[in-house]
Amino acid sequence: MKSQLQDLYKRTGLTKESCFFASRRIGKHDSLSLWSLTTLAFCLIIISMITQVYKDNSFVIEYIKFINFSITSMSVFALVISVLIQKSNFALRSDKYRNQAMEISELRISFKHLIDSPSANGKSQEDLYVEKSEKYAEILNRNLVHEQIDYLVTNSEGIENKYYSARLFVTEYLGYWGIIAVTLSLLSWVSLGVLTAV
Repeated sequence: MKSQLQDLYKRTGLTKESCFFASRRIGKHDSLSLWSLTTLAFCLIIISMITQVYKDNSFVIEYIKFINFSITSMSVFALVISVLIQKSNFALRSDKYRNQAMEISELRISFKHLIDSPSANGKSQEDLYVEKSEKYAEILNRNLVHEQIDYLVTNSEGIENKYYSARLFVTEYLGYWGIIAVTLSLLSWVSLGVLTAV
């Protein structure tokens, strides 16, 4: 029965680390989504102001249709992003993952010292295992379950860890950086075009 308790201790440790990582991952989503939305809104305002102030500029006259189209489509995109951010509840989900990890950590602490003792408070190792397994199952059933990528990143090493980390970046965060890059590129293009045509 000692090996079952050790196995439970190991499983709870893996889940705890995965939940903490999930909390950080969702927290990054929260930060990056707000940064991308803020950058998008800021650039749209500045581009609109530039086209209004420099409406007689040869660059603005030549590219006004494209600039207006870009502003309109980016405005729609900003609306979609804001709805997705609101619907996703990133901050709330991040807190839930963190709280789940804290509960699992408390559970692990409650029986770690009992793994090597033959009985604890008059309970056999088997009774202790059943009790702690039920508590663990209750925590998992009550909360969110982390995603597979959380487990893969936290439980891999070396080149495998780098692969999963890169995969995480590409599949989860690259879109935010793309939005920021495209928005800043459009702002730079309009600003430099207006300045060179002055």
